[in-house]
Amino acid sequence: METSRGSDSARAAGKIFDRCEIGQSMVEFALVLPLFLVMVLAVIEIGRAFAARQALTIAAREGARVLVLPYGAGLVHASEAEVQTAALNKVKSYLASSGVGIGTETNIQLARIRAGNDGIYATADDPAPEFGFSQGGRGQRVGVVIEHRFESPVPLFVRMFETPAAEGAPPPPASSSIRMVATCYMDHE
Repeated sequence: METSRGSDSARAAGKIFDRCEIGQSMVEFALVLPLFLVMVLAVIEIGRAFAARQALTIAAREGARVLVLPYGAGLVHASEAEVQTAALNKVKSYLASSGVGIGTETNIQLARIRAGNDGIYATADDPAPEFGFSQGGRGQRVGVVIEHRFESPVPLFVRMFETPAAEGAPPPPASSSIRMVATCYMDHE
């Protein structure tokens, strides 16, 4: 009989120990769950921002590809205005199909750039891009510039995708959106 009493007291002590472990597990869960949820939310938001950035880049590339098409009698587009309209429509179509909303703050512009005095593109002496150009022809570099505001409930996680403001410009106000700019230029051949 002594053995049964000893085992009963061991069982009672085990039950107390199990209850303490359960309480400890609940406290650990309560501490870890918010951190886990923040990490999951961060991964989702970073994925959304990356997808939006990629969609903007591809849309600019598709628009620039259409923009360098030849035009004239017997071709798909009869005039430069038709080519420019087709390029804008291609950009809007791609953005809509990829799920990137084209809001009032989304700015799509056609641009032409010229090399500076050194004849090399993307150097300090290059003139500013010409927006809304006409008379684009062979040998010129034309393209699409898309500026988009990406809305995020937690912009802190997606600031790495933000396009910085121009040098000397005031910093943007704190908001729930970040500025993304995608640019693609191609040589008109």
